[in-house]
Amino acid sequence: MGGGPARMSTGGPVAPSQVSVRVIDAEEPVDVESLAGLWVDSRPVGRVPAAGRVDRRDLASTLGRAIARDGVKAFVAALDGHDVGFVVLSRGPLLPLLDEPSVAIEHLFVQEDARRQGVGRALIARATTFAEQGGASQISTSVPAAGRDGQRFFARLGFTPFVVRRVASVSAVRRRLVPEPCLARDATVLRRRSLRARNMAGALRARSSA
Repeated sequence: MGGGPARMSTGGPVAPSQVSVRVIDAEEPVDVESLAGLWVDSRPVGRVPAAGRVDRRDLASTLGRAIARDGVKAFVAALDGHDVGFVVLSRGPLLPLLDEPSVAIEHLFVQEDARRQGVGRALIARATTFAEQGGASQISTSVPAAGRDGQRFFARLGFTPFVVRRVASVSAVRRRLVPEPCLARDATVLRRRSLRARNMAGALRARSSA
C-alpha cells in the first residue's frame, strides 16, 4: 500500500504513476457504484457471493446510506485514471469517555496490483487532511493481528499500538460466563424457592387468621 520508486522497463525509466484522491458523494450514483465495486474486491474470499451474483445496486444503496451519516466520509483513489482503492473515515472521540476529537480509519483498501505505488499513502494523506480540517489531534485504525503487511505499513507512518481489540459473539461469552446446564439448573432452583416461599406465606396467613 505504500509508495515506491518509479517503475523501470527495458526502454528506460517510466514516469511515476499518477495518483488522485476524490471524496465520494453519497448522492452521486457513479461514485457510490465505484465504491461498491472496490468494497466487493476488498472482502475476503468466501465472505461475499461471487462478483457476478452481487446485486451492486442494493450494495451501492446500502453504502450510500452509510457514508451519508454525520461524521462519516469516504474517499476513492485512482491510479492513472482507474479507481483502485478507498478509505472510509469516521469522526468522534478516541474513547467514549474522552471529549478530544479523533478520526478513525474504518476501512482502507488498495487493489493488490496497485500497491507499492503510493496509493495507500495518498489515501492516508487525505485522511490526515480530513482530521486537520475537523480539529482532530489523533488518527486511529484497526489492523488485523495477522495482517503483517498492514502492521508494517501503518508503523512506517508513525502509528503505534494503543489497545488490543478482541471480538467474540454474545452467545459465546454467555456460555463462558454461565454454561447452559447451569442456567437451566439455576432456573429450576429459583422456581422451587419461589414455590416454597409462597407456601410458607400461605401457612403464616392461615395461622394468623385461626
